[in-house]
Amino acid sequence: MAKVQLTPEEIAAKKIRRSNGWTRFWAIVVALVLVVGASGFVASKAKTARTEAEEALKEQQEAIQQAAANNTVIGGVSGGGSATGGNGTTAEVSDEAQQAADAINAATAAAANATYDWERHCVVADIDVGSATDTLNGIIQRVDPNANLNSVVGGFMGQGDKSNTYTPGADAAAVFSNDQYALKATSLQAADLQNLTVEGTKYTFTLPVAENPQKDGNTALSRLTNDFITLDEVSAGVSEALGALSFLLSVDGADVAFQDIEVTVELNESGQLTSLSYSYYMDVRSLELSVATGTGNGTVQATYSNFVY
Repeated sequence: MAKVQLTPEEIAAKKIRRSNGWTRFWAIVVALVLVVGASGFVASKAKTARTEAEEALKEQQEAIQQAAANNTVIGGVSGGGSATGGNGTTAEVSDEAQQAADAINAATAAAANATYDWERHCVVADIDVGSATDTLNGIIQRVDPNANLNSVVGGFMGQGDKSNTYTPGADAAAVFSNDQYALKATSLQAADLQNLTVEGTKYTFTLPVAENPQKDGNTALSRLTNDFITLDEVSAGVSEALGALSFLLSVDGADVAFQDIEVTVELNESGQLTSLSYSYYMDVRSLELSVATGTGNGTVQATYSNFVY
């Protein structure tokens, strides 16, 4: 019998199914161990992290209030009125920032329907669920010596190096393995563009810290991209992965900050997008599971380039 030749799309779908099956297997392993060992968990590290985060946020709020009192420009942009920043703070904005935001929004709206290349690199680290961390790693490594809790949890968060080419009309979920990674038509506001540097048609800026953002456009991060995970998505992912065993483990709450968000956007002379890249640090201060509280962090870097209109 002749060997059936799979199309590139079928090969990609097969890889996704295999990856999803492996992730589901690990989710069951982790859930079972967490439930069995729940009585031995401690959450002191998570509490310490939360306390430190609260203190840092308090200091940030005091700094913002002091800056406002001194009529200091937030984010390195001056003149031209004020607007609401990514986390509800009031920031001065300039005509240059407004022009940059308008140009980027127009360019990404057109580019989202073009052909483009995509790369994403994600690293998840320091996953800690108290006294069960070592036990979990030991059990996981009996199955796969090269795996650990970081790589298992990372499977839910898109860990690894990914790349593909998107063409208009393609199934985004198949191209990106998760359609949240597709280029978004941005809706950036002038106040979002902190520390803005303009070199011709190249824009470099940072975004404000996003505390537990939703994909509703109410933070600067969500006005740039959907490439971040929310509590509802974590909860749904765990439930889906466990299937009939989902009663073993639930996600009850989370405290996550997306920070150090750096963005570079390049347009051509016609105002078309030629490249967009961003990176950020994800600080999981607390992930409250039904049987434990965990902490961790991760980094993400993504680039969209080689646009064909």
